[in-house]
Order: sequence, then C-alpha cells, then structure tokens
Amino acid sequence: MLAAVAWPTQEIFNPILTDALGLKDALAASGGASPSLLNGGLFQLEVLPAVLLFAWGSSKLERSDLDTRGQLGLKWNEYANGFGFFGRTPGDFRFDPLNFYKPLSFEDKVAVQERELLNGRVAMLAVASYVATEFVTRMPVVKATPLLFEPLIFSPWFRSFMDASFGAAGMGAGRM
Repeated sequence: MLAAVAWPTQEIFNPILTDALGLKDALAASGGASPSLLNGGLFQLEVLPAVLLFAWGSSKLERSDLDTRGQLGLKWNEYANGFGFFGRTPGDFRFDPLNFYKPLSFEDKVAVQERELLNGRVAMLAVASYVATEFVTRMPVVKATPLLFEPLIFSPWFRSFMDASFGAAGMGAGRM
C-alpha cells in the first residue's frame, strides 16, 4: 500500500529535491519514471544495490522462519496451531500505537482484516497500473495521467465551483 503512494510521490518530488540539493537525478535513466523492471530503472547503478540488498535481507528472514518451523517439526507451509512461532497470526506484528485494533470484538477484527486485505489488493492493482501505464506510454505515470495527480486547486472545474460558491472570495484572477 505504501508503494501505491510512494510511486507517484517520488516522481513528483524527485526533480524538485534533486534541483534544490544539487544532486544527480536518479530517475533520469528511466525518463523521470519510478524505477521498475519494465522501464530499465532497476538496473541503474543507484538502484540495483538497494534492490539486491532488499532481496538478500528478505531471503535471510524467510530462511530464518523456515528453519524455526523446521525445528518445530513443521513443513514449509505449516504453522503451529494456526499461529506463528511468536504466538501471533502470520502478518500480525502487533503494531497498533493508537490502540484501534485491540478493543474490537472478534467479528470487528475479522472485518478490519478483510478491509485491510481489500485495501492491499487495490494497492497492488494501482501499482500494476502504474507499471503498465509507464510501459505503454514510455513516460512517468504522473505525466501520462496528470488529472489523477494534479492538485485539486489547479483544476479549472474546481476553480469555477469555488468562484460560483463563494463569489467575491473566489479564486478568479484579477479580483481584489
């Protein structure tokens, strides 16, 4: 879900920050698009080590979990009594700093988990659509679909709505 937000955010802010800080534009090799396999961005010297480090770290965590389950006499796809080794449901890291989840009833917890799964699936579709859009159009998704990423206050229909709704306090140019 973070990737669905981070993908266009880095495409918007990368040129601004690299210009302000005088750094090399890491997205230049992919034409300003977020690095992905289909636009060649993952093979940039700036990006490839981070991807390899992430893959290595993920494999170490997975190997550790597989070894722990093996020591418990479980197969690679089994969990003890339906719970992970640490006494938790797989995927539940017990991160609830605002205490939203703990006081819920069992039915409400199930509903929250289902909404979380749906949100995650929608986010995966969003990222897949970003990749497909950038592959087909050969331009960053924020430039290929500007209406989705343009601030609302710059849209002509919004400016007209505000002018009609608030009259003298509207956003029209030349008003005093």
